[in-house]
Order: sequence, then structure tokens, then C-alpha cells
Amino acid sequence: MTTLPTDAQRIGACLAHHATQMPDAEACVHHDRRVSFGELHADVTRWSKALMATGIEPGDRVAMLTAPSIEWLTLMLAVTDIGAIWLGYHPRYQLPEFRHVTDLAGPKVVVAFRNLHDRDYSEELDGIKDAAPGVEKLVMLDDAEIFLAAGNDVSNDDLANRQDAVEADDTAIIIFTSGTTGQPKGAMVRHRALLTGAKTELEHWPCSRPRILHMMPVNHIAGAGMVGVFGLYTGGTLVFQDRFEAGDLLRLIEQESINFLLGSPVQFHMMAHHDDLDRRDLSSLAYAVWGGAPMAKDLIARLNGLPGHLCTAFGMTELGLYATYSDLDTPLDVLSATIGRPHAGYDIRVADAEGNVAAPGEEGEIQARGDWLFAGYFGNPEATAEAYTADGWFRTGDIVKVGSDGNLEIVGRLKEMFISGGFNIYPREVEIVLESHPATGLVAVLGVPDETFGEVGHAFIELSPGHSATEDDLRAWCRDQLANYKVPKIFDIRPELPRLPIGKIDKQALKRLLA
Repeated sequence: MTTLPTDAQRIGACLAHHATQMPDAEACVHHDRRVSFGELHADVTRWSKALMATGIEPGDRVAMLTAPSIEWLTLMLAVTDIGAIWLGYHPRYQLPEFRHVTDLAGPKVVVAFRNLHDRDYSEELDGIKDAAPGVEKLVMLDDAEIFLAAGNDVSNDDLANRQDAVEADDTAIIIFTSGTTGQPKGAMVRHRALLTGAKTELEHWPCSRPRILHMMPVNHIAGAGMVGVFGLYTGGTLVFQDRFEAGDLLRLIEQESINFLLGSPVQFHMMAHHDDLDRRDLSSLAYAVWGGAPMAKDLIARLNGLPGHLCTAFGMTELGLYATYSDLDTPLDVLSATIGRPHAGYDIRVADAEGNVAAPGEEGEIQARGDWLFAGYFGNPEATAEAYTADGWFRTGDIVKVGSDGNLEIVGRLKEMFISGGFNIYPREVEIVLESHPATGLVAVLGVPDETFGEVGHAFIELSPGHSATEDDLRAWCRDQLANYKVPKIFDIRPELPRLPIGKIDKQALKRLLA
């Protein structure tokens, strides 16, 4: 294991270190392409210079449409190396979602694959460029040579000066997440959080130059930080799977001798029930890690036959890292019910809104403070202020019960957000789309338990008088405007929804109805 410099201020310092110490070592793999640390460093340098030549300054935003790929890793490092901020579009976005992210973050440059997963994005990307005057350049990755050539006039000294000016507290990436109201907000994640999180992961999951399967969306904190920067920090090899498929995942574990696998419970569910589970040689696995939601006990028992350790952890975008970890020898019943214990080096408490700390056996909200916390919600200081208690602790919105052994058991969420297949879903965003349908009146979306995805959306709809719509109509309406993981699984059309005295929908009554 190579030792990183302790004074690293930016995530790109990890690449520079490994490129110097072991330039020929394999840094990343995607399909038939294999890239060494030396080659990756040269590619990142080329992109950094091109971005500087096109006018990208510290603090400017660069957006990217990509799946997990070598191109993602290259551009994310190039952007953050020069003090700019990277942000990602999810390939499943529809045009309203592309526009929301673009309007809020205001990127100067958009870099994209023209085609991903059999979908042509040309129309959406042209629409973004035309509707967002702040976007000065749209760069297609399959035709980027002219853009890259512009960087030839930028000197190595100019690049080094920009790199040296980056500080650990600067924002590296913006990850869009859902808060308590409105549409997704852009959480600004610092270099410090990504580096600190990677260092802590290595403490809990010791490994030397691991081979890591990267299948998480890169516009998600797990894909960008918990997997991506962790692989970079450790000097490991990131093996990209750009589109999750359980059989292909099992093939990659065998063929690429994968040591480290991090995924959502739904991905592990699909993997555990695939016919190839017992046919593939998975002996290289040292760690199988999940986060984002509890995992059913019977699924953990099924996975217990895998080599290596089963582990869980809790983190979130605003933390920028995993804050709690299970022990490597945690019993299966505890592993299925808890999210581990807070990392000893982090300032974490379980308390109510007034700061009263929960004793063992009591419930409270996970709250955190530290210099690794996010820098705030981009362009939204009001929401940033509301995210903290009066005494300065960030409120995660997750309610847990404190065990006598210190392990935390998730009880519920203060926020209405629910997690489906590892993706955060904010009901109000879905409700706004359904309310825009000409036939709908009142709409309420709730998260309900689901064996495969953990939770799914249950949409209650009251149609407007004199109008009609079917479940298929409403599902198609949502699919045109939302990523498919946000589309409710259940469309429950009713003559009338329960109301509070002030006329709003009584969601508690709907929850009782579901129960």
C-alpha cells in the first residue's frame, strides 16, 4: 500500500502521488480499455489545460452526462484539480430534470456522451444549451479532440499554480439531493470530506491496492466518493460497470478478481437471486458493503455464503462520507437491524432538535458537526441554515434507536424522502409532476415497503371533476418527465382523498389506510 501525503488538499493529489510512485500500475478498467496511473494522470492534465483554455475559473461549474466510466473519473479529476466544481446529470433524467439542475447550478461547460444505454441525448442537450445562456460550451466526448487541443497553449507552470491554489475546504463536487421542501438541492461537497471519508473507509475496511467494482451512479455521493475517491485514495483499480446487471456483475467479480463491492440492497438482492451466483468463482471478494437502506435478514443470510466480510455503513450527501460502520465480525441479526456505530474520530450525536442526547434504548436524530461537512446548498442559504440545530449540528433527518452496544438502529426519517433501490426519492417532486396532468386534482405520494427495492412510491390520486385518467396514463406521464426510479410503482386512483380542516391532504390518514 502506498502512503499518501498527509497534507493533500485536493483529491487530485492522490492521482499525482500514485502516478509518480507506480505509473504503470492499473488505475481503471472499462470494457476492453485498461488505463495506468501514468496514463490517467496525462489524460487528466490534458483536460485540465483545455478547461483552463476555455475560461474555466476557480468556483465555476462543469456539468457532465455520463455513466460510471474512465471518462467520468478523468473529467471529475480535471475539473476539481483547477479549483472548479464538477456536477453530474443522471442518464435517466428527463428534460425537466436536466433543466432544473442546469438552471440551479449554472455550469459554464457541459461535457456529455451523445449516446448512453441506447438513448440519444442530442435533443435534450441542445435544449439545455439553448435554454441556458450561461452554458458557454457543449462538448461531446466522442468528438472532443478540438476542445482538448486548445489546452496546448497552457503551460505546466500555469496548471501547477492553479492546482496549488486549491484548498481542502473548497467545494469539489455538487451532488443533487432532496431536502424537506421543493425540488432537489445542490449539496456542495468539499475536497476535505472526500479525502477524510476515503481515509476512514480504509481504516474500517483495510486493504492494499484493492480491485473495486464501480457500479454506482456517479452523480450520487456513493459513486463519486465512497467508491470513486476511495479507489483513487487507496491506489486501487476501479473496474467500471456502466449499467448494472447482476449476471454481468458476477462475471466481472470473477474475471477481474474484484476484492471490494459496494452496492445498494436492491443490487445485492438481484445478485443473490441470480442463477450464476453459485457458478462463478467469487473467492477474491474481501468486502461486500451496502448502505442507503437496511437489508433484510434473509438476504444477508443468503449473502453470508460469500467470501470475505459483509458490512454496512451510513452516510449521506451532506456529510460527504460514511459516518457509521458495522464491525467486521457483526452477527447477522445485528447487521440486518443496525447501521453500525459512529466512527470514533467523528463528532456524531443522537439527539432531539433541542440537543438532548439519547441514552441507550432511546430514540433520536443522527446529528453531526465537523470541518468535513458540506459547504451548504448551492444558491440556497436559507435551506442551508435550516439544516442545522441552534447549537450548530447538522440534522440528517434520520431517527435511530441507540443500542446498549452503541450500534444504531434506523427507526424512520423525519423527512418524507424515501429510498428506492438506493436512490433518494422526494415525494413532492413526484407530486408536482402528477399535479401537472390535466386530469388530476389532489395528489399524495408516500413511500411503502417493497421486498426488492426496499421502498417504492405509492401515489394516491383524486381526479378533477369531469376528467378521467387510467393508471397507465399517469405512469406514462411520469415516465416522460421523471427518471424511471422516481416513477411510483402504485397509482391508486380514488374518488376522494382525506383532507385536513384547512383543505390539505391528510397524509397521516393515508398512512393509516396503508397500514
